[in-house]
Amino acid sequence: MLGLKFRRQHVLHGFIVDFCCLHECIVIELEGDVHDSIERQGYDRARSEFLTAAGFRVIRVRNKDVTREHLEAVLRNVLRTHP
Repeated sequence: MLGLKFRRQHVLHGFIVDFCCLHECIVIELEGDVHDSIERQGYDRARSEFLTAAGFRVIRVRNKDVTREHLEAVLRNVLRTHP
């Protein structure tokens, strides 16, 4: 996708992330209904903050929004705003 190489289910700082592009320090996390609970939202937020502090850009995408076009648009925006 956009010439980037992503690893699936990659262990990163002790967390298993859905997709990771190590070259661009991008993490993509797919979110289904299980991520809607208050407890899970707190965990996800803390996890994102940790990964962000480690230098990664964390992108969260709802499962229902996962299309190639949507992901490419999100990645283009991230790459443009965070060179």
